[in-house]
Amino acid sequence: MYQIWGVSRSLTLFGFLCGVIFLVLLVLAPPEHGSFLAWWSLAAKSVSVAGLLVWLMGATPLFPLLCKLPYLRRWFPPIEGEWAAALESNWPAIGTRSQPAQSEVLLAPVHASVTIIARLFFIRMNLAATDRYSTSKTIFVHAERDPHDGSVSLHYVYRNTTLDPRPTDSAFHLGAACLTIEGKDDDIWLEGVYWTNRNWRRGLNTAGKITLRRAAG
Repeated sequence: MYQIWGVSRSLTLFGFLCGVIFLVLLVLAPPEHGSFLAWWSLAAKSVSVAGLLVWLMGATPLFPLLCKLPYLRRWFPPIEGEWAAALESNWPAIGTRSQPAQSEVLLAPVHASVTIIARLFFIRMNLAATDRYSTSKTIFVHAERDPHDGSVSLHYVYRNTTLDPRPTDSAFHLGAACLTIEGKDDDIWLEGVYWTNRNWRRGLNTAGKITLRRAAG
């Protein structure tokens, strides 16, 4: 999720943290002599301590806890956990080819459970349809903050696996989605659109809307 801050700002903050730790170590354990090696050792120790702190706060289960703090949640919404997903897909119309070309496609809702693991350095999402028809795992996830309204979006690519596909389906396909985090405080949800290359050679690739809400319990 570091992409929300951006690489430049992230490096600046890391440099600031190193500077603070350097000053603290300088007060607590100043070099016994003013040689270059002594100052270099102190600087290297500061970077190591800063790196350890960033790893503890960003790459462990501590990060989703920090995301619940009032200020940090503005930048890193607390999205880790279990979600109930509703996917409104044009799959029935694609499968039967019964819809007139000029008419609006009737979307059929499909329900699924989604697990999100969010860390400072990565985000992973796993989805499993409640009817056990298919499962999907993300290959790439990018978090982005809109500079104008401050909204946070997730853009991702995933791989879907279907062990027993229907005649008009495929065993594997790739898909992509763009979800925006809506709401505020503890009442947040994710909503957006997705599309796939599902059986694209036969013109059967699908698309639809997806909504994620916190799973009950």
